[in-house]
Amino acid sequence: CRRRDPGGMILADHCVFGTTLRLLRSRGFAITQLRELIRPNIPDHQVLQLATQGDFLLLTNDKGFGSILTYPPEEHQGIVLLRIDAETESDVHRVLLRLLEERTREELRHRLVVVDRRKYRIMPKGNG
Repeated sequence: CRRRDPGGMILADHCVFGTTLRLLRSRGFAITQLRELIRPNIPDHQVLQLATQGDFLLLTNDKGFGSILTYPPEEHQGIVLLRIDAETESDVHRVLLRLLEERTREELRHRLVVVDRRKYRIMPKGNG
């Protein structure tokens, strides 16, 4: 299976596990942590605004980003929401790597993707 690097940068929200960051970096993905750019306790809408302005794919564990009503896909550059905890971490990492290897950056742009221990789901684009 040939790697289909999604390209561009990934912005990791403050809640993303350190093990997730180390794994992605070890596989060659360009990761920027939110705290490298701005204080990590800014409101979610400002996090997404920063990601959008920098053309980042936002990687987060924050379920608040899972609302397409609050964060319509056509208004951001892509969100990957990890449904992860200590018990599911290795399974979620495996699925996350599969997502990032199978999908291009353009396939993830303006999409909400939910990654759990078994699969990833790419939510349909809105009509806006």
